[in-house]
Amino acid sequence: MIGRFRWVFINIALLFIAVVYAIPNVITEKEELTQEYGTLRKAYLETYKYRPRKSFIYKEAQRLVLVTSDRIERTYRLSNHYRIHWNKFLAKDAIGKELRVYLGTNNSRTNPLIVEFNGKKVYGKSSMLPIYILITAGAVGLTVYNLYQVIEKNN
Repeated sequence: MIGRFRWVFINIALLFIAVVYAIPNVITEKEELTQEYGTLRKAYLETYKYRPRKSFIYKEAQRLVLVTSDRIERTYRLSNHYRIHWNKFLAKDAIGKELRVYLGTNNSRTNPLIVEFNGKKVYGKSSMLPIYILITAGAVGLTVYNLYQVIEKNN
């Protein structure tokens, strides 16, 4: 009995994540996202401490910090998930070039959905697309399985 409630709780949580976070980020068009742009003023690596889930100790990780300035100074943080793109921003000739950032549906400046550097897309939401599809497919699959269990029990 407790096992079934656990799966129902997991199913509800997965559906919530899929509906609130994954699906909106997959189906939004570039024009619908919050767009910010500026001139890249500074790019540097930052070491920060974070606590992994279910852990009592802190670990260190690196992230790339991009600072733009035109009228307003804005700071964007890219996690090490995008490490392969860091060299483009850390190059000496990168300073002074245009940086256009499309924020996710939560308008967070940490790991934005799309980053265009000097008019070219450096990375975008397609890099996270497999994770979003996996979350959505898992939610649908678990929902179908739970509904099947309920129907079988009632028959």
